[in-house]
Amino acid sequence: MREDIAEKLGCELARLLGVPAARVELAARDLAPGALVEDARLPGWELQLGQVLMPEVVSDYEPDNSEQVGYNVQNIHRALQRFTVPPEATTLPAGFTAFDTFAGYLIFDALIAHGDRHDRNWAVMVPPPGGPGRDSLCPSFDHAASLGFTLTDTKRAELLSGENGGIAGWALKGRARRFEHRVGTPWRTLVDLASDAVALCSPETRDHWRDRLMSVECGSVDDVVASAPDLSDIARRFTVELVMVNRGRLLDVLS
Repeated sequence: MREDIAEKLGCELARLLGVPAARVELAARDLAPGALVEDARLPGWELQLGQVLMPEVVSDYEPDNSEQVGYNVQNIHRALQRFTVPPEATTLPAGFTAFDTFAGYLIFDALIAHGDRHDRNWAVMVPPPGGPGRDSLCPSFDHAASLGFTLTDTKRAELLSGENGGIAGWALKGRARRFEHRVGTPWRTLVDLASDAVALCSPETRDHWRDRLMSVECGSVDDVVASAPDLSDIARRFTVELVMVNRGRLLDVLS
């Protein structure tokens, strides 16, 4: 699967789940395919990456630390306390916080097997001095490293046939490798990470994201994937089944 197609599918699947995300459109330049990704900032607003925020709550934060010490959902929860939800996020309930929304980003990551939510792969937005608006979480962006986009169709066919644990077994290998991990301890899965984040939220937030997951039905996922160009039948079938397997795993931990 081309990276631009994975990016586009991520955008459309985020819409299904109700996660605020930057708009993506497929495009071509000099016949080379690619994608145009919306600048999610409002005019005049400043974008600050998560990497800039983390030292506010972890005094000795080292972005290049091999164990990602301090980069965990508890500290992200603290870092987002003074921020609000993304502007124009009409799919979110009244009273939602920035971290309630970020928990949705992690649920979305687990849904599409996106393991690249490092501290430069999310951001906040700050309005110009004296201008209207509040410091806000930025819509989610950069979802290309997902949906098993590097797999060959030969490997996808093998997994679809149930070999080596099938798609369910492959999905279990989705680890939160961009987050804090101490040497010698088990890796958290992407589903574990999403569950950890939701545990820091209210029961109402948990209910919201569970209901949104319930609304992501196989037919709607199939429609999104079928609209993508240049995908083989095997790639389409694999992508739909992967999303539905991860949906089931997430519902298990959110119920």
